[in-house]
Amino acid sequence: MRKGILSFLFENRFYFAFYFSAVSHITLIIYSFNHSDSPYQKTLCGPPWIYASEEEGEVSFQMSFGKSGSETGNGETSEDPGDGEEGEGDGGGFSKGKYKGSQWEELVKDLEGTSSLRKQFKNDYDQINENSGVADSYIKRNRDYEDIIVKDVLPTVKGIRDPFRVDIETADDNLFVHKERNRIIEEFRKGDESSPPITMRVSKEGEAEPKSPLSMPKEDRNKYLDRTLKQKKEKQLDEFISRFMGYDPDKGDLSFFVRDLYYENLQRLAYPFSGDPSYFAIDYFQENLNKEDFLRQMMAALSANLGTSTGTEILFTIENIYEIQSRALEQYFHAKEYLKQATPEQKETLRYETLRRVEQKYKKLLQDKKLFSLKDVEEAYSKKRIDIMDTLISKTPKGYRIKDGYFDKGRILWESGMNRKDSKLLSEAIHSWNAIPRLPANGDFLNEKAYEAIQLLLRDLGNVSDANQLSSGSKDQIEFILRTRLSETMNKKKEREDKLLWPKTKQPQRNIGN
Repeated sequence: MRKGILSFLFENRFYFAFYFSAVSHITLIIYSFNHSDSPYQKTLCGPPWIYASEEEGEVSFQMSFGKSGSETGNGETSEDPGDGEEGEGDGGGFSKGKYKGSQWEELVKDLEGTSSLRKQFKNDYDQINENSGVADSYIKRNRDYEDIIVKDVLPTVKGIRDPFRVDIETADDNLFVHKERNRIIEEFRKGDESSPPITMRVSKEGEAEPKSPLSMPKEDRNKYLDRTLKQKKEKQLDEFISRFMGYDPDKGDLSFFVRDLYYENLQRLAYPFSGDPSYFAIDYFQENLNKEDFLRQMMAALSANLGTSTGTEILFTIENIYEIQSRALEQYFHAKEYLKQATPEQKETLRYETLRRVEQKYKKLLQDKKLFSLKDVEEAYSKKRIDIMDTLISKTPKGYRIKDGYFDKGRILWESGMNRKDSKLLSEAIHSWNAIPRLPANGDFLNEKAYEAIQLLLRDLGNVSDANQLSSGSKDQIEFILRTRLSETMNKKKEREDKLLWPKTKQPQRNIGN
């Protein structure tokens, strides 16, 4: 019998070998699968720590850097930061040495130089105009002097000579650098390096579900914006992007919400309240401080949403940022004069030292960009703003708000023509306005009243299309219409900010005695 079993095994040895081989391979495969993230694990270029393993179903390229260092607290009402010494060795030790020789070396130097700024310089209030009508809560508000120096209050200067298409193409890279800078600032101010590292989530294409339209009526948007108005602007923007930018960019209320967020909450008014103009310069830089965050984040959003109604609204806000940035540069050039005339006592104040450091920070960059005067600023920024409007006009879907696009292009040309006394630019502005009646009526036309007033004036003059045929008085009338077109909107904005941000406290009666 034993001989028969051995004979059977010998005759079927190939079948037994195949069976044991198959079982072994299957066991090995199951074991390997259960001890790895995926049997199809990819090895991508770059160190392994930059690749997160979660959320593989996401389609978009994402970068997370942890919370921004300026997101904590209420930017309008919090106590002044910087009362304590910060720097290498605090809270576990910030390793500044690893940034030596890198693009962040100057940033670290600025951080070190501002860590005890408020101990070295006085933060006083003098020459206050008691009849300015500005609330004491605004005058005594927190001002981010350290961030005005360390961050970028003039973020548009670096690329001002580039075509706008280049800004769109480099938007994702610029946002990456912007967030990395904010991460380093946070690490320095915390005194350690516990911020999560940069991660990039890479996922498969074609797996995203269709985006749903946002349904949020004006009344609900107003409630949301009123509730978040006091928050830091970066925090407002981060929350808005994480909660709402995933909705359909063409349908629903997302495009209106982007517009409202910027013009209602992120674009703020600055008020003069002192005979010393350095206060206003600081406040103008303060309000431009967060333009950088909006510019970087919304430019990246634009690169993904160009050709949608939301993309169109973003373009309107970007153009407005460039307009305000040109005014911020006016304050920069004015501040240079304030610094020359400053008294020794003024030079010991926090605001004058801040202006001095800002002036030094941008001096070489402005020279490199050939921005030596206000004339240079006007020409460079007008050109860029027209480029933005041309992009909007060519990309807006189905003529969405195209009438406002042509109106604003004409406005930029007219203001530039008046500034330079250039009749050719003024005539181009009139041609841009004259094209509006032939355009589709799709979406809001927010400048309709101003447009009708200008057209009525031009018709009364015989449908003039050549600016050389206009008298100086007629040109001044058009200038006045453009300058006052937002008066009602600005008055409402001031009333809202005064009510929610800068309430006026009842002043105690003063006793007058000998």
